Amino acid sequence: MRNAKRGNVPLERGQQRESETGAEVIREGILINDRFEILRVLGSGGMGLVYLAFDREMRQEVALKIVREDAQTTTDTELMRQETGLARKVCHRNVCRVHDLVKSNFGPVIVMEYVAGETLHRCIRRGDFQRGQVENEFRRIASDVSQGLAAIHREGLVHGDLKPGNVMLTDERAVILDFGLAQERSRNMTRSPDAHLDGGTPNYMSPERLSCGDASREDDLYALGLTLWEMWTGRVPQPGAMPRQLPMAQQVSADIPARLSLDETKQIWRCLCQDPAMRPEARHLRFFKTSPTTTWSTGGTPRERLDAGPRPGPSSAQYFVPGSQSLLVTYAAHNAEIVGEIFPLVKTSLRIGRLEAQDIVLAESTVSGAHALLSWHDGQWTVEDLGSTNGTYLGLSPQRVQRLILLHGSEVQLGEVRLKLVSFGADTPQHTYARAYLEKRDGLTGLLRRPYLESIADDEALFADWAACTMTVASYALRVSDRDSSRWPTILELLTLRTAALRAREQTEHYLMSLLPVVIGLTGPLSFAIVMVGPSLGEAQQIVELAQGQAGIALPESMGLDVTVTRANPGQCGRNALD
Repeated sequence: MRNAKRGNVPLERGQQRESETGAEVIREGILINDRFEILRVLGSGGMGLVYLAFDREMRQEVALKIVREDAQTTTDTELMRQETGLARKVCHRNVCRVHDLVKSNFGPVIVMEYVAGETLHRCIRRGDFQRGQVENEFRRIASDVSQGLAAIHREGLVHGDLKPGNVMLTDERAVILDFGLAQERSRNMTRSPDAHLDGGTPNYMSPERLSCGDASREDDLYALGLTLWEMWTGRVPQPGAMPRQLPMAQQVSADIPARLSLDETKQIWRCLCQDPAMRPEARHLRFFKTSPTTTWSTGGTPRERLDAGPRPGPSSAQYFVPGSQSLLVTYAAHNAEIVGEIFPLVKTSLRIGRLEAQDIVLAESTVSGAHALLSWHDGQWTVEDLGSTNGTYLGLSPQRVQRLILLHGSEVQLGEVRLKLVSFGADTPQHTYARAYLEKRDGLTGLLRRPYLESIADDEALFADWAACTMTVASYALRVSDRDSSRWPTILELLTLRTAALRAREQTEHYLMSLLPVVIGLTGPLSFAIVMVGPSLGEAQQIVELAQGQAGIALPESMGLDVTVTRANPGQCGRNALD
């Protein structure tokens, strides 16, 4: 359907003719490095022309990107070598493979996989997605591009110029082309705030990148959202404005993608959030239509998790490696400042407590002066309580333990401080992610903290207004017999709240048949709220009644779960509906 023709392919928007690049000496039939025979021009990339060539050594067709002379700087060659080495790690069917970087008389040459097909840009301009029932084709392409971008991000890379012109379509798959930011990164190092943007396409840049010029994973997600929106609507809002005069949410007010499910549309909406932190990760995006007639399980619902890092290798069972594992503070009831701190395990025996004389000092009032002893033996860590006042707990059990084995990724609670065994150290990328995660979420319950819940609720309200649907809020409160409202919750109460919240979340997602995790967060010490967009007030009340019944099954006899359902008024600020 989309096989490329053998003749020269017309260049995409913004590309230059060969005679304008200074590369007119490279013509059909020329042999580069006695290996690559040039067949024809394929198009233009961010740093030069791209050619189809025949690799005589490997006996296959490849794509060659030859960096034009005026696009080179003194540091580019080394940066491109580093970037190529990283790019070669990405091995995914939806990402064009980068094979090598070689020198030539024409400049650096990037050798890539040749993907025969047609660009998404050309299909959009032809109006392919404006005719007939094409939602399943849209879903296939959206899923492929999201998975390809997730593979790039998984290797710690960013694309930096994702757009329809850099997505190739074949009969079997969609493939992301032209990623590698050596040129972009070298220019970022010396760019002044008012300098012209290089290395990307302003039409598809996020607001923060238009301001500072830095490519990032969040900028890639914004570009993904715009690419999908253009595929469905045929146009890009306010092309090239720097910065854009209106937020994207206002610009797309007339561009509701018909025939897509509400959750599919919301994912694209979320990619276009002004706040980079609210954009979903590419690996969490899913595009398919659920049906009430099919059995639907939310067991695979994607959500952010606090990753403990890779498991220690087999050799760790025999040899202790100082600093290879650490304890991460995920929760502290009375000292939020220590949440996110990390303590490398540098000895096989460490004492943990509140006093300065301890090896690991936890400045939290519920931790005893000398609380516990952490010991390594035969590849595993053992925690022994030293007669503490407030006890030591394993996982989510409210029962005190005297001695426990702490496995990779599991948590131990000392008093009202939780510590997670991880395999990364301080100031690493994993630690940075953990800190960001714990800023948004309560480390004990896993629920969103109130400020971040309010921000997402505001965005949910905007989406509901735009999609002309209903937003409802289910407000849950844990009821404890004879409890003084001024008293700080006990460990048992907090763990019960966590259990009830997770059950309510899972049941709500099940009855909504949601592709996305529902928005759920803390509204008080023993209360939480779930935001729903789509069901009417009556439907939401039925869903909540079922979810409340399931969540209440595991509650102790002395506790109950109260819930009220509120409909947000059109135009109302989402955070107001939480109250």
